[in-house]
Amino acid sequence: MTKPSSLKSRLVRMMAVTVLTTSAIGGISFAINSTNVSAARATTADIKLNQEQAVKRFHRQFKDAKVTEITLEPKGSRYQYQIDGFDKDQEYTAAINAKTGKIRWSHSTKLDHDDKYYALDLDKTISRQDATKLAENEAKQGKAQRWKLKNDDGQQVWEVDVIDGHHTTEVKINALTKDIINDN
Repeated sequence: MTKPSSLKSRLVRMMAVTVLTTSAIGGISFAINSTNVSAARATTADIKLNQEQAVKRFHRQFKDAKVTEITLEPKGSRYQYQIDGFDKDQEYTAAINAKTGKIRWSHSTKLDHDDKYYALDLDKTISRQDATKLAENEAKQGKAQRWKLKNDDGQQVWEVDVIDGHHTTEVKINALTKDIINDN
């Protein structure tokens, strides 16, 4: 027969374990729900740095680099520019916070001379705002949420993702002539 004091002691321990386990699970559940509530989505209103300012930040980091590609897209709760470029010896990439202008990370690697590199002529390309208007008109519905300016087979092109709910339309625009490019 079990002594009353040991039974009482075991019951107290079991209740303590139950309470601690329940509290731990509740705490984990609370932590998971809290991160979901606080995880804000990036909005275009948070883009404070224009493309020219972002390129200047890139050139502060990589002085003589020629720009080959500029991407502006949401990364979690913020928008971020990613700018790629090259000089005679290196390839460069920098990620720049579109709200604060801070360089989040940068990277350089030895240039592969077997690859072709085309510098963008940023003085001749249409602005992101012009590309946005053209893309939204072409898509008919939705808002532009992601932009990429790049050299596509020797042609400077804006690729703009226009999002309407769960539907994404990618619109390609000649960045010099404003013509819509059909990939058909």
